[in-house]
Amino acid sequence: MTATIATIEELIAMKLAASRDQDLFDLGILARHAGIADPERLVDIAFAAYGEDSLVLTDTREDYLIMARQAIEAERKRARNAAAR
Repeated sequence: MTATIATIEELIAMKLAASRDQDLFDLGILARHAGIADPERLVDIAFAAYGEDSLVLTDTREDYLIMARQAIEAERKRARNAAAR
């Protein structure tokens, strides 16, 4: 039996494409673990994975940038709150 494991970049692309609340929460965690602080990098990863004319990425780059920015900021806030405890 062979198991295939998604790379962190593939997970980032999948989470941003799905864009549900839980996916954006996960996206923030993935970005932190990958050392990605620039939301544009997350969007670039997704478009590199799926292509500019993707049927999976149905929103605009700007919309995904807003989501990525929110995911990164929410994770920063969670990390600060956890460190303060």
